Amino acid sequence: MIDEMPKKIDLLKQYAALNCLIVDDLPGMRGMIKRVIDNQGMKRVDTAATAVDAVQCCNNRSYDMVLCDYNLGQSQDGQQLLENLRQKKLVSPTSLFLMITGETSREMVLGAIELQPDDYIAKPFTPREFCKRLDRVMIKHLVLLPIKKLFAEGKYQEALTAVNAMIERGGRFTTEAERLRGRILFLLGELHKSREHYEKIIEQKPVPWAMLGLAETLVELGALDQAEKMLHRVLKMDHRYVEAHDLLTRIHEQRAELEKAQEHTQLACDLSPKSVPRHRRLANLAELNDDVDTSAQSYRQAIRWGANSVHECGADYLNYARKVVEKAQSDGHKNKDDGNQALRQVRKARELFSEEPELDLQASLVEANILKTFNLPEADDACHQAKYQFEEKEAEDGETHLDYVRLLQTTGDQEKAQTELQSLAEKHSKDVNFMRKLERLSAEPLSANARANVARLTKSGIAAYKSKEYNEASRIFKEALGLFPNHVGLNLNLVQVLLECNEQALPEKDSGQIKRCFERVKDIGKDNSQYGRAQALKGQFEKAQKTSD
Repeated sequence: MIDEMPKKIDLLKQYAALNCLIVDDLPGMRGMIKRVIDNQGMKRVDTAATAVDAVQCCNNRSYDMVLCDYNLGQSQDGQQLLENLRQKKLVSPTSLFLMITGETSREMVLGAIELQPDDYIAKPFTPREFCKRLDRVMIKHLVLLPIKKLFAEGKYQEALTAVNAMIERGGRFTTEAERLRGRILFLLGELHKSREHYEKIIEQKPVPWAMLGLAETLVELGALDQAEKMLHRVLKMDHRYVEAHDLLTRIHEQRAELEKAQEHTQLACDLSPKSVPRHRRLANLAELNDDVDTSAQSYRQAIRWGANSVHECGADYLNYARKVVEKAQSDGHKNKDDGNQALRQVRKARELFSEEPELDLQASLVEANILKTFNLPEADDACHQAKYQFEEKEAEDGETHLDYVRLLQTTGDQEKAQTELQSLAEKHSKDVNFMRKLERLSAEPLSANARANVARLTKSGIAAYKSKEYNEASRIFKEALGLFPNHVGLNLNLVQVLLECNEQALPEKDSGQIKRCFERVKDIGKDNSQYGRAQALKGQFEKAQKTSD
């Protein structure tokens, strides 16, 4: 391991051995940075004006250091480029990536921190200031490089030995070594040692990185209550720790507290909105909480921030459109502007992913469903053509089958739709995630497991209702509707709870929820055992609305 305070002449030798890439859309800035690092002794320096050029450079040569501006004109930004290079493994885990920018927006700063570039250099800066910053980064990098290499190769036990030796010697980078030690112990599965390590650091000084490390370790150990308390301590120090919200989401998911899980994922998305996977997670949680509006908006955010990135995919465009249709069908508000917006996203997906034949068929089915739902021109022809296209192709993809079922339901062919659902349930009975999607489309549970789940949730909800724990009863029935939104009994149970707990005045939010419930069960006939109950509850609702007015 090299000396922690190398002389300038030693640094010049290290610089001379590096391959460096400068990425900036401004020629003047590229030239200025190149002149500065030329003076540092770097001999092999390439430049790129866009993210596309940078990827091409990294395909052609391995770089030890990348100096990248955050704003890169119309191409990917620096954050998206870093994600792209890492996902495609075009930069080594031991390479340095320095983000250079004058951007100070919250989403940029937090997004950059989440991706963990090796440093973040804010403009404006003088050549002298830039050199001093670069030297500090290089010194730290060179000291930690042997450990980083072992870490990158998955040689965690050897890395742990090296880190322990570094901590024992002490020095200016002991804190970095302490961080690495906790992470390595965690990855080795030595959770109790990891816990002891973090607790020892926190006893001396409650630093957030150690508190977050301890919380993650506690989650893995199953000590959820202790982890939750630690995370709330972190957020009390600073509510902007996105990792704390992500860990709280995990905790609440494990406890099946889905509303709280959604709440923390929403907070994390608000703090750092460029994370496409997090927006998708929020969309899924919102769906499970029967919050179709948030689910639709989350997919729209995934589309927005996924553009030109490694995360861009056609599924986000189609999922957004599906949620727009579901929202219109569940609340009865069929705004044609919403329908046209959904159509634009479907057609854009077709354009961007034209080489994916299955997506093209899905797009045809979703587009027909939009046209029919919002009573737009040529709806009947589009429905006929999409059904014919599906039946001729005999598609194997499950998601395409679901789009076909949705279109059958929209066009009033409920019997055929239910037959398709039963057939799909028999074929995919062991696929838990796919079964969940099927159950959301069915008026009745399709499997024994689903029937047991409905019975369990109904029993819990009724028990809370009888105990006058209306908020808990409402939470349970909302959770149930997230899984089985078309179940008649569950919809009416939620209506009854909301009417009971709002005797004085009906809040707008609850009124909207009740309207959605009634919209979902509007087609039940007089032969249905729930018909009389539905009519009685509708009468109560109308009376409550008059009282509220």
